[in-house]
Amino acid sequence: MDKKLTLRKSISEGLSSWLTFEHQCRRDDLFSERYLALPIAQILAANTPGKVLAEHNHPVLALPGADGRPLQLDFVVEESGKITLVVETKWAGAKGVSVASVVWDCVRLELAAHYYGCDALFILAGTRATVDKMLSSAPLNPKTSRGKPSPVLGLNGVGRTSVNVQSPKRDFGPALHKKMSAYPHVKYPRSFVCGTGTQIPKDPTASAYTAAVWHIQPEAANKHFTFTIPA
Repeated sequence: MDKKLTLRKSISEGLSSWLTFEHQCRRDDLFSERYLALPIAQILAANTPGKVLAEHNHPVLALPGADGRPLQLDFVVEESGKITLVVETKWAGAKGVSVASVVWDCVRLELAAHYYGCDALFILAGTRATVDKMLSSAPLNPKTSRGKPSPVLGLNGVGRTSVNVQSPKRDFGPALHKKMSAYPHVKYPRSFVCGTGTQIPKDPTASAYTAAVWHIQPEAANKHFTFTIPA
């Protein structure tokens, strides 16, 4: 089996099972991105070579000398002094999370993966009802010029999706572009490539907890440009 697929399955099934266990212990009110850190770190450590590090400064967006906490990646895996994997996690609470926030995480992953020359993973966890509602929403399924939906984060079918993050026509465009413009020195990708996601188990119960995982592929160096907010 493909190593990337195996890793996605391990994270998805392991995290979904852990959330179910915690739910049975009546700890639902504690669920958050921070609360997910321990199980994700344990699954990464068991399924990847090297050392798992949490809250690692972003190599491109953590500005030296800036006030406040530098922008960080949720996890990185380091092997023989080299970063081989970067990971971002998003917890979808009762109200879900904004599409711009999800795409911004993917852009941050793309920048880090491009910098390190490594793989990148995006993890979205929550109840099945909340995650499904997010993934089926119009902003996460913009239509092509032919009128067909093109999911930003796909779970069905095969292949990859190229997401144009600099287009002003996307529903997430204005909010995302505001975040991007805060780092005028950065050369952003015109788009990023998201592979088909993995979600195990596919429990149809709306209240069941689930975790979906995608690999984010960086763009080539000649496809990165200084970003300016479209007029």
